[in-house]
Amino acid sequence: MAANLQLIADLGYGDVALAIADERGDLTVVADARPSTAVDPFASSRVGRVLPRSEEPEAYSAYEGGLRGEGPTRRVARGIRYVSEAHPIGAPNPVGTVVRTYGEHVEATPSRMERAFIDSARDLLDALRTGPLVDVLSGEPLATTRRAGDGILRVGPRGRISYASPNAVSIMRLAGVEGRVTGMRASELPGGGLGIQPVLGASGAIAVQMEVAGRVLSYRSLALPAAVLVLVEDLTEARRREREIEIKEATIREVHHRVKNNLQTIASLLRLQARRSDNAEVRRALTEATERAASMAAVHDLLARSDHERVDFAEAARRVVESVRSGLVGDDANISVTVAGDTGEIDASTATSLALALAELVHNAFEHAFEPGTAGHVEVTLQRDADRLLLGVRDDGRGLASGFDPVHSQSLGFSIVRTLVEDDLRGSLTASGDGGTIITIEVPLPAADQAQG
Repeated sequence: MAANLQLIADLGYGDVALAIADERGDLTVVADARPSTAVDPFASSRVGRVLPRSEEPEAYSAYEGGLRGEGPTRRVARGIRYVSEAHPIGAPNPVGTVVRTYGEHVEATPSRMERAFIDSARDLLDALRTGPLVDVLSGEPLATTRRAGDGILRVGPRGRISYASPNAVSIMRLAGVEGRVTGMRASELPGGGLGIQPVLGASGAIAVQMEVAGRVLSYRSLALPAAVLVLVEDLTEARRREREIEIKEATIREVHHRVKNNLQTIASLLRLQARRSDNAEVRRALTEATERAASMAAVHDLLARSDHERVDFAEAARRVVESVRSGLVGDDANISVTVAGDTGEIDASTATSLALALAELVHNAFEHAFEPGTAGHVEVTLQRDADRLLLGVRDDGRGLASGFDPVHSQSLGFSIVRTLVEDDLRGSLTASGDGGTIITIEVPLPAADQAQG
């Protein structure tokens, strides 16, 4: 009942509140819905409030007597006079009631459309009073709302359309129906045999999507006491846009896959060239270039597996660190490295810059922090706050040399890190040398990443 309240509120042009009785017989609102089709008489939700008997006598009469009741005008809000009606919930012994509060003018001079919608709202309340509407296909309770593009059909007990809203007529026209929709048999509508017919003269509901007459139609049909309420939606354009997006995403993933392969090929060529060089300085420069290419390849590999331009940077960091470690120390167990913390998904651009910076810092830690042949440990820590990401690289090596400031160093590695952090990411870089070296990067997260966090 609670899950269908919004549909009842929109069809009935009024506020609806589900109230359940406690052991004393007081009715407390446990769920409510405010109409999108009319002005609500209440300033805010009433969930959690006890309905006063003096203000809502119809609610108590319906609960105690088991019959629908309607009262006189008791409420005026925003210049509109409102009346209430109450429907008992639960049979044969009611456990509560649904109170529908609507403008007096709605019932005074309703149009044909308003009359059909209001009747459907009341019939739906009657159908739900004894239990949920069970989907005949899934066996699960069905709940739905009225969507912006929905057409509304009301089908009589003999299977003919007794009312079709303008949206419903337009949808049927696009699906090839000619002539008046009202009066047609529901089974003659495009998809009506599958989307409506199974609940005609029965109980329950059905929700199906199908491609018929060149259109993609969604039917949600709810069996009422003496009719069927049908919400039909044309999803053709939505499906077309989804397919276009899927094709674009697949294309982007393929591009990332090819970029990853090209970067790995470049890294392999640089590694091969480094091995063939007799110059230690050249070998070091080529090794560093190899790591940079491999770091970018790791990010593109993750992007190739993602459905959107976002990656889990913690996973990317672990790949980058392992690539640097294996390239520099191989199977040497003297120097260990760990990555701790979690970041969740972040924007691909941010992840790429951070991966490059991380590769440079880990490389420097392995290359400069420890005396040859000594054991050591490098720790990478990751932390994500509401609006920023922190990345730390710490080693337990010999610490910073006297007078050396990595933050302002003119070495190529630290210059790259500083450019990436300060210029690309608008972040900050700090360093300390107490008991080793600690380099900390702090970068602000884009608004989209803050929402994801």
